[in-house]
Amino acid sequence: MKTQVSELAENRVRLDVEVPAADVDHAFEHALHDLARSVRVPGFRRGKAPKPLVMRQVGRDTVIEEALRDHLSGWYSRAVAVSGIDPVDRPTIDWSAEPVEGAPFEFTAEVEVKPQPEVRSYRGLEGVRTPVSVPEDAIDAEIERLRGTVAELRPVERPAQDGDFVVIDFQGTLDGEPFEGGSGTDYGVELGEGRLLPELEAGIAGLGAGGERDVDVDVPEDYAAEQLAGKRVRFHVRVNEVKERALPALDDELAMSVSEFDTLDELRADITERVQKVIEDESERRFRSSVLDALGQELKTPVPDALVTSRLSSMTRSFSQTLQARGVALEDYLRVTGMTPEQLVEDMRAQALDLVRKDLALEAVVAAENIEVTDEMVEEWVREQAAEADEDVEAAVERLTGDPAALTALRLDLAAQKALDIVTENAKPITAEQADAKQKLWTPEKETAQESAKSSAIWTPGAS
Repeated sequence: MKTQVSELAENRVRLDVEVPAADVDHAFEHALHDLARSVRVPGFRRGKAPKPLVMRQVGRDTVIEEALRDHLSGWYSRAVAVSGIDPVDRPTIDWSAEPVEGAPFEFTAEVEVKPQPEVRSYRGLEGVRTPVSVPEDAIDAEIERLRGTVAELRPVERPAQDGDFVVIDFQGTLDGEPFEGGSGTDYGVELGEGRLLPELEAGIAGLGAGGERDVDVDVPEDYAAEQLAGKRVRFHVRVNEVKERALPALDDELAMSVSEFDTLDELRADITERVQKVIEDESERRFRSSVLDALGQELKTPVPDALVTSRLSSMTRSFSQTLQARGVALEDYLRVTGMTPEQLVEDMRAQALDLVRKDLALEAVVAAENIEVTDEMVEEWVREQAAEADEDVEAAVERLTGDPAALTALRLDLAAQKALDIVTENAKPITAEQADAKQKLWTPEKETAQESAKSSAIWTPGAS
């Protein structure tokens, strides 16, 4: 297939394409074969009539229309692959002469392509780095959680209170009538755990073993049981047992009972190390995200609206599927959030624009750093991820190699991650307070005035 690319204005190109005669003949053969199955030619079984008779029966224009309908998009896709362009929108395709058997077919396609992205800078950017410190109360909370796992439940002769474990019988009624799922016996629950409606928990608190009480409860509007949602129901509750948690002593024996360590100090040190790792990972994630935000602002290339529209379409589709999976109607979501459909779309469009800006900025870094991701590197990454997830490694590799589109997408993602690694390694960490101060002192609109004034401003772009 012969393809010539001509650059037009505003990131558009024209492809002049010549389809080989053999491909044209194949398209006619295919079209006639398909049409033969849907038309009746006297003297022949359906689908068995000679192709010239089928052509005469349906008309040449119909055959040409069928051939182009089934093959033009494929010819265009091959031309795109041959030319190496990266379209961001649907093409406008035209031709001056219709295809004829035994001869090449020429057509033109005009389409908007992704511009070659450029950034003003990608080294020395700033990102917010949160301090890494392990709060003592976080360590204490984890140890208390471990104590709770080996605590004993001991009956007490006092009214139930928050944190107690109670065993109850209950009978719920709506307008004086029992309702499905509203009764139970010897039901165990820990007060304060949030498993019961708050009003019901409050009604149980203060009752000792053998105590009974009627508790009126206003069921929330969004309650899962629709027949009860928004209604006022009454529960008759009887407390059978009240038990409190008897926590073990904070000593080495506790450490041995909840871990592989022999002393409480060793257990505490291990918890500290694990919590610190979690905090460090979160700090790094936020730093990379902050640096990526800064990189997106360095993009010089105008963002094609077609890319934003495409990303917005993908986001809205994913959002709709998420709501459906959770059993939430879009109308209910809008009512709860107080948003209009137009506000939701506008908010998501802003997010789509931000994501596309960052994608293009990372592509610019990939090009500038000549980053390449081979098939072997992709396979190695897949093997590592599958092993960490305890999945069948060979099956994961086979799924990937059998899906060229997924392979290409993953290759691009890994290249972008390598680009972000480079940008992050060369970024300057600042505190959240410094970022807030700089945001107040500088905005892009003020840059020119600040650069020219060189006055007593505390900070200007590029200053340390």
